[in-house]
Amino acid sequence: MLDCHTHVLPGLDDGAPDIDAGLALCRRLHELGVDQVVATPHWCSPRFAVEDEGIARAWSSLTTRVAAEVPGLRLVLGSEHHCSGLQDPSAFVASLHPFTGSRCVLIELPDDHLPASTWPSLFAVSRAGFRAILAHPERCKGLAAGSDGLAAFTDAGGLLQLTLGHLIGTHGFAMRWRSRRLLARYPRSCIIASDSHDLNIRRPRWDQLPGKWRHLVPADLAALERWGG
Repeated sequence: MLDCHTHVLPGLDDGAPDIDAGLALCRRLHELGVDQVVATPHWCSPRFAVEDEGIARAWSSLTTRVAAEVPGLRLVLGSEHHCSGLQDPSAFVASLHPFTGSRCVLIELPDDHLPASTWPSLFAVSRAGFRAILAHPERCKGLAAGSDGLAAFTDAGGLLQLTLGHLIGTHGFAMRWRSRRLLARYPRSCIIASDSHDLNIRRPRWDQLPGKWRHLVPADLAALERWGG
């Protein structure tokens, strides 16, 4: 089972604060049946000053510990790229960090608005040969479930990553309603990930995944590449 959105890399953003916390989160994911984890630190976010050097250090330290202590778990490096609307589409594409060994790239939108450049940027990602995955679109208040832009995005092969905690209602009624509405409208384009940050409030909840949604979790990175095809 693949979890394509996690914050297991230590000391970078609002995810694991240190290597022991990152390792504990990886161990818990594996205990819950996940055997491939994509580490997606925030990238180009206005909230976090994450740089390539810091990612490289965190990646090296965590992969070393995981190989020694959670040998059945495969880590993949990616990012959660923030679409701020401040870059032109070509610059946005040039700054992306796709999942290693894959054409998939995770992109988040601001929670409080939809940037004017959202659709040109996302379609530029597709034209460049990447597969765009929108992280937790249910959180973006400016993104209407039935919008023409969202319909065109999914028609072009874009995917919607819904957060398990939102779907099952852990984070309130509004997130539950929005995520389920997206799932009802775009069932072939939705996948589920944990967006896990820690072992407390934002912990992985794969043990609470209803059987009716198990088919929405990719088996591995190759399955994610082919999703909906």
